[in-house]
Amino acid sequence: MTTTATVTTEMIRAAQDGDTDAMWQIVSAHDAIITGIVQSVARDASADDRDDLKQEARASLVQHIRDYDTSADTALTTYAYRALRRAVEEEWVRMRTGLTVDATTVVRVKRCLAEFEGNAEAAALSALARYTIGRDRFFAVLDALQGTERLDAPMTGADDDGLTLADTIADPTADVTDAIERRELARWLLGQIANRQSYALRAFYGIRMEKATDDEVATHLQTTRRAVPQLRDAGKASARKVAAAHGLVA
Repeated sequence: MTTTATVTTEMIRAAQDGDTDAMWQIVSAHDAIITGIVQSVARDASADDRDDLKQEARASLVQHIRDYDTSADTALTTYAYRALRRAVEEEWVRMRTGLTVDATTVVRVKRCLAEFEGNAEAAALSALARYTIGRDRFFAVLDALQGTERLDAPMTGADDDGLTLADTIADPTADVTDAIERRELARWLLGQIANRQSYALRAFYGIRMEKATDDEVATHLQTTRRAVPQLRDAGKASARKVAAAHGLVA
């Protein structure tokens, strides 16, 4: 049985070169770590939700295996750990709140609030210093989160014009609207959707990685081949929702 201690540089290089068996062995070796992250982040998650969270972490791990520098002093597990935890945290936010945009900011806001035991003013100063999240944006996220379970629920005021609570979150990409920047916009959108969806799209189109077949993607994500096109379709739909929420599509 492969464990993180028995993952070798040669195995990582083989995975980076397209060896799906090596990739599967490395991902499987991290299952105990991924399970621990999920248990820590989402203690009250259902069995199905835990499975989804694990899949998100595995998708993040696959990309970090591809990006890992085998000549680095840092071990692969150390290199990838924070990203795996962040992937689980962000997906858990999406699952619990119905959030379709900027889960990273929500996680950071909640982290700062926890650090300062709910002192919003102190947390806002910390968010500005650590993450360059401005005060207005910080409190916009905080207001959107308070008293609701789903950010895609409609606002109830008479003049809301069908806005959802997610729409009250300040736009983090206000200057990414020029047609010249479409490529960067696409990459940004891929960073806002679920990791599995993002990986399925990037692998299909070869965005910052070598193209991969549906069979390879299915192996990497430990899912069925039939599920891969569904992940791509869901990813496109998610990206459109994010773009629409930010007024980036007609």
